[in-house]
Amino acid sequence: MGDDPLDEDELPYVYEGRDQRAVPSMSVTLGWPPLWIAEPETGIAWTKALHGEQRLTLHHPVPVSASIRAEHRISAIEDKGPMRGALLYFDTELFDATSGERLATLQATEFLRGDGGCGNYGLPPAAIAPIGRDGRPSASIAYRTPHQAALLYRLVSRDYMPIHADPTIAREAGFDRPISHGLNTLGLACRAILKRYAPGRPELINAMAVRFVAPAFPGDTVRIDMFEEGNVIRFRAWAAERHTMVIDRGECRLTAA
Repeated sequence: MGDDPLDEDELPYVYEGRDQRAVPSMSVTLGWPPLWIAEPETGIAWTKALHGEQRLTLHHPVPVSASIRAEHRISAIEDKGPMRGALLYFDTELFDATSGERLATLQATEFLRGDGGCGNYGLPPAAIAPIGRDGRPSASIAYRTPHQAALLYRLVSRDYMPIHADPTIAREAGFDRPISHGLNTLGLACRAILKRYAPGRPELINAMAVRFVAPAFPGDTVRIDMFEEGNVIRFRAWAAERHTMVIDRGECRLTAA
């Protein structure tokens, strides 16, 4: 945010001289655990893991300043079979550490491409509803991302998965260069929705969900196509120069203004 210094809508998110606000999608980086999937005792082929889906529900607007307590758990594992990988569902509850008030519920799906045949556990959540292929977007906004975007994002999010920084590990995972964090692309979608549907009103965003369908790369121009469905905004994200969809089944629920 803030690449246009005259954009008054975005100043509160980046400048202390205004009534500061927190971006709702920032909740997905709070209380981030260490890179636990790389611990040897998990047995996970962690360099082949990819973020598959992310959901967030805000019980209160994200505070500008607070101490956060996070509770994490593996809620389910869906085994696709040997050589086909597995889906790991990882849930997080965020609380205000002082008041004990619940702030957000986060649900992440990790695609463990090298871990099929591990067995099933728990009950996976219902699928995110697809978006109809027909129809024109109600609005579209594009953002050019810098080539060092992933290096910057990992520092502020503390998501140190090296596939986003190390060319050697990115190649081992099947990519010719480091890829963008899916959550960074989610943040761009949240930015577009704020700009179009909730300028200066981040508290209007109640929940978001996305499916990551292809990696974005730092330097891509990411276009967010938005479709209005009452108080729900459906959206997709595209790497514009490569004509590649990177987010599908996007859903943002707004509260009444």
